[in-house]
Amino acid sequence: MEKTSSNQIAEAIEKQLPKEEVFVPTYRCQYRIHSLNGQECSLNAVLRDVSKHGTRIFHTDPITVSDAVGSALEMSIYTDVIHYSRKLSGVIRWEKESESGYEYGVQFDEPIHLELFRTLHDSLLGIKNKIESDEPKNPHSGSLSIVFQAKEKIQAIAPLLAQLESSLNDYEYAVGYNLKEEIYEATYMLLQPIYEFLKKKSNDLYHELPPNEIGYNFQYIRQELREFLFLDPFVKRATLKPLGYAGDFEMMDAIYRNTNEGTNLLGKSLHKCTLNLKSAQAVFHRQNFFYRTILDRLKKTEDKIYVLSVACGPAREVVTLVRNADQSLLDKLSIFLLDQDPRAITEAKHGIRIALLRSKKKLDFHCLNIEISRFAANPKKYVPVSEMDMIYSAGLFDYIKTRTAQKICSHLYSILNPTGEIFLGNFSADSDEIGIMEVMDWGLIYRTDEELVGFADTITGPKTVGVIDDAFPQKFFYLTKSSPSKN
Repeated sequence: MEKTSSNQIAEAIEKQLPKEEVFVPTYRCQYRIHSLNGQECSLNAVLRDVSKHGTRIFHTDPITVSDAVGSALEMSIYTDVIHYSRKLSGVIRWEKESESGYEYGVQFDEPIHLELFRTLHDSLLGIKNKIESDEPKNPHSGSLSIVFQAKEKIQAIAPLLAQLESSLNDYEYAVGYNLKEEIYEATYMLLQPIYEFLKKKSNDLYHELPPNEIGYNFQYIRQELREFLFLDPFVKRATLKPLGYAGDFEMMDAIYRNTNEGTNLLGKSLHKCTLNLKSAQAVFHRQNFFYRTILDRLKKTEDKIYVLSVACGPAREVVTLVRNADQSLLDKLSIFLLDQDPRAITEAKHGIRIALLRSKKKLDFHCLNIEISRFAANPKKYVPVSEMDMIYSAGLFDYIKTRTAQKICSHLYSILNPTGEIFLGNFSADSDEIGIMEVMDWGLIYRTDEELVGFADTITGPKTVGVIDDAFPQKFFYLTKSSPSKN
């Protein structure tokens, strides 16, 4: 049996909320509203949650026209550096009064293309900050050395790779697929020492620099090597952040696909180097860890178990479970997959459905498209099961501060059954790839065992807490809702 739901919120009117993106910046917007009875008004308000065709806007006072619901609306977005002059037409679908003001749900006639606006805005803002900077900064000697040596090495081989790729294309009808794969593998092996150099030197630099100089120096390295690094679509997406943050579901999916992707042969080789980083392999290994953990719990019980994945992304561990587990085990599982990115939910739902169709199996799974902060504040409101057997999150806690992590853990603890478990993935502070991640502008919060155990500091009930080490540069926070004597 399959059960899916989207934006499961108690109030009926909020069922029409647009699907939120993650960490969308707040932009000022100007709205011109035309009501059904001929009235017009203008409104300046903040753009909040955004999907491809919709948004939710907030204002302290109500819209002055009567019968606002159903009114036509035009929107333009502006910031200190750019004005999105293209008029976006839409309709107000719902209104809601809250303690702090009024919310309105808007559906637009065409896509908003906020990713394009954000990219342009961020680029212009970078130029503005450069111009207004009080003093020019000088890159650290280590940054200069990394850029010089990496450029020298890559520029020396780039023409040779281009010539090789041209030959491959000329004789594609004869060489066939297998030889192409061998060439990809050979160029990756030849390029790997350059990537290892960049990884080691950037990590040494990261630990050498004072904290206030890390951002500028790695921005310098990133900008200087951009023409090469952006040949790898994975690095390009991590840097540009089209959804507002690195590590989105598409990047996770690229790791799972592990195919030859890139602008040219050099880009494909760089892409393979990136995916062979231990940090990328750690992401892949997380899904195996959670797959094995769920499978182990299913094998050890005869009862139904209820599982929740927070910030599920494409949920590849569930796809793997469907493919490999017997139907008798799947019959015992009810799993809830929660993410605030609607595209991640769509990808998860699609992957699981395809796996079920191909294997001719059934699974009771529920997809929840809910903002993480809203869910964490009151999880019982959105999950109909009062006591979960297992809750896990693969990558969410790599991005959130400890105080927020403690609050989320406390709320998740409240919906565990008396012997329920929590597993949370987090990159390790002793990783030797922090530098190369900074080069990509993929900032994570790396933690020690002590910092992970601190997630449970605000939980007052019975608990057993621990840390599970991994072969890759990551750890798993573990909590079970029982005292050590009972565990």
